Amino acid sequence: MRAPVLAKTLCLALSTSLGIPSAVLAAPPPSSPGGDPSAMTPEQKLERAKQLFGEGLGALEAGDNATALERFEDAYYNYTPDKHKFNFNIGIAAYGVGDCVKARAAFQRFLDLVPEDPNRGEAQVKIMEIDRSGCANVAPPTTTTTNTTTAQEVDGEDDAPVLSSRSSARDEAIERELDEKESKRKSPLMITGALLTGLGAAGVIAGGVSVGLANKKANDLAALASPGPTGFPPGNYADDEVFDLDRNKLPRNNVGTVVFFVAGGALLVTGAALLGVYASQKKKSARKKAREAEDEEARVPARVRLTGVGPTLLPGGAGAGASLRF
Repeated sequence: MRAPVLAKTLCLALSTSLGIPSAVLAAPPPSSPGGDPSAMTPEQKLERAKQLFGEGLGALEAGDNATALERFEDAYYNYTPDKHKFNFNIGIAAYGVGDCVKARAAFQRFLDLVPEDPNRGEAQVKIMEIDRSGCANVAPPTTTTTNTTTAQEVDGEDDAPVLSSRSSARDEAIERELDEKESKRKSPLMITGALLTGLGAAGVIAGGVSVGLANKKANDLAALASPGPTGFPPGNYADDEVFDLDRNKLPRNNVGTVVFFVAGGALLVTGAALLGVYASQKKKSARKKAREAEDEEARVPARVRLTGVGPTLLPGGAGAGASLRF
């Protein structure tokens, strides 16, 4: 049975990057026991893939990682090669059976082909664990070289260990992505401070509105009062509405003004304080990261690289010369 074009391409790319013969990793996917996929309709393929996925999950929960890996690979390679999320399940099962090379390749395909998925973080962590353990490292093939009479420039990365340099670059990219996600998360301290600040500002504004309403009520009462300094005689009102305005509404306005100003001011001060604490913590964290980065750079030893080789003249005759870069 022919493997999908995408599977062949990914296997060939993986074998090239690891420096091993492509025939080892570009083997055809396992044959499917459920029938010839080429004779099935897309709906039948999807149903078969769902069945295999369920069997794989059952095997995975039962601790049978080998069977789970077989089912996941069968579903992905033979029935739904466009469902790239299967790569995460393949990676988990392969990691469970100890096949770090296959697990890492599956996790990397998952990250490359599925840009949005909740499992991206776990896949990145698994790749970091595999790289740090070294279980997926494959020794590069040894080659014999002959002496040449002309100087030959060597690429800056050719003299670096292939797997370690690429692993370091991927680790840095993963850490940067995790840091970006962490920086986008809203701090509870910032959210609480912003909320209290907003409520406090609203309380102060409400207090100002209440002052305006109380002043209007007081002016209305002054306009309705009898001429002279006596105002309304105690207990003698010509209108019930005037009585309610003088004895109920205006006092309520005055009390509300005090409550709004006191509560709003307290909330405003508290929210501003929390925002200040958050800003201070953020600055300290940024300075700490900067110091850690400087310390890390200081701990990295100077790296010597071979940039060129060729013949040279010596006082006693000819010899070989090498150019080094620090």
